[in-house]
This record gives sequence, structure tokens and C-alpha cells, in this order.
Amino acid sequence: MTAAGGGAAGPGSSPPGPPLPGPPLPGPPLPGPDAALFLDLDGTLLEIAARPDAVVVPEDLPDLLTRLRAALGGAVAVVTGRGLAIARGYVGVPDIPIGAEHGAVLDPALPGAVALPVPSPEWRRAADEWAAARPGTLAEHKTHGLVLHFRLRPEAGPEATALLAGLLGDDARGFHVVPAHAAAELRPVGADKGGAVHRLMAVAPFAGRRPVFIGDDVTDEDGMAACARYGGYGLRVPDDFAGRPALVRAWLGRAAAALPGAEPG
Repeated sequence: MTAAGGGAAGPGSSPPGPPLPGPPLPGPPLPGPDAALFLDLDGTLLEIAARPDAVVVPEDLPDLLTRLRAALGGAVAVVTGRGLAIARGYVGVPDIPIGAEHGAVLDPALPGAVALPVPSPEWRRAADEWAAARPGTLAEHKTHGLVLHFRLRPEAGPEATALLAGLLGDDARGFHVVPAHAAAELRPVGADKGGAVHRLMAVAPFAGRRPVFIGDDVTDEDGMAACARYGGYGLRVPDDFAGRPALVRAWLGRAAAALPGAEPG
């Protein structure tokens, strides 16, 4: 979701290893057999839509992710700002780990999860009323947060941010306002994609691997920074894949076919 900075590697990370054998094709070097992949959803695996509920999921996405997991011993996860139920439906792979709501919700759940706050009914009602009064905007409700979308009405962006900041007032109750693609989000403090990476890197099949985070937004930078701490790196869709999720999927498909663990075609 738009990332700050450029280049394939996050701050303090190591550059990607040499590409696996194969014809030279557009995109960064393919991941090695010791990689663990953390993949953003909207803007990375899926094309951005005018409204978050208008996303089109490629029919071959579940098969792609299934093949990629087989080639990497299961070390593939989706880390997204979407709610868990929606993300599960889009991904279409029942057992793939998902860090939803920017890591606030991890499924399958791991021990040691910290209880996070939830928005009050008053906050949710205010968000709904705000969106209802502004055609072209949308209030999206999550378990641990809420989002005001204004892609179809960009002039409403400052109002959306101001509304959420006003809801917090002097009593933030463990929340903060975070900007995103044509949206403003109310999210629990400490719930970010880096946290999801850290928790998954502590368990099999991710532990001991070289993590790679692929994302397109500023919210993905936390995940990339976490990967750098394990000797991994980040790939930014605007810089490394010309801003095109289709190129990300094609690159992942080449990786799934080229990695030593890939199943014979």
C-alpha cells in the first residue's frame, strides 16, 4: 500500500541473493529456497479498485499461492489491512497464515497474543453517519479499527482525518490515526505489519528463513523493516514491479516454478 523510499531492500537490509537459473525476465531477482514470503493484498496481489468492495480477485490466485507455499515449505503468509473474513475470502487458501487488520489479528492464532482495544459503538456510528452524508465515501468496520475511504471523493480526505482525530480527542484509548491509500484509518497503537512478521518468524515454517516482504503502501514499511532485522528485505510494488500487481503475480509464479521445492509440472 505507497511506500516511502525506493529500491528493493529496506533500510539496513541485505541485498537480494543471486537469481535462480532461468531466462531473464522483468522484475527483481527471484527469492532463494531459504526465503519466507510476506505478501500484502490490495495493491500487491490484487489491483486497487475504486471502492474496497469492488476488488476483482484473479481466478488463479489460490493456485498460485498454493504452488508457492509448496515450493517454500509452507513459508508464505498474507499480511493485509483487510479484515480477516474478507482476506480469507479473497486469498482462497484455507490454511495459509494471514495477518489481518495490519497484524492486529493473526490466523491461525499464536500464543502470547496481546488483547487489543476495539472502537466504541459511538465511534462506529459517527463514521457511518459521516460516510452516509458524503456520497462516494465509505466507512469500513474492522474488529479492532475502522477506516474512512474517500478514493471517489478525494476532497473529503482532510475531513476524514479530522473526524477520526476528533473522535480520539484527548482520550485516545490506545488508538491512533494512520493514513493509507485514499483513506484514513483508526488503528490500535502497536498493531502493525511488522508485528505479524516478528510473530510468524518465531515459529515453523518461517523460523530461520530469510524473510521478504512485498507491499505497495506506507503501511507495509513496518513489515519490510521487520524483515530487515532477520537479514531479509522488502520489495516495493511501485519501484520493483512498475506499480502493477499483475507483475507481482507473474514474478511469484516464476518463483513457484523455479524454486527447488517446486512440484514437477
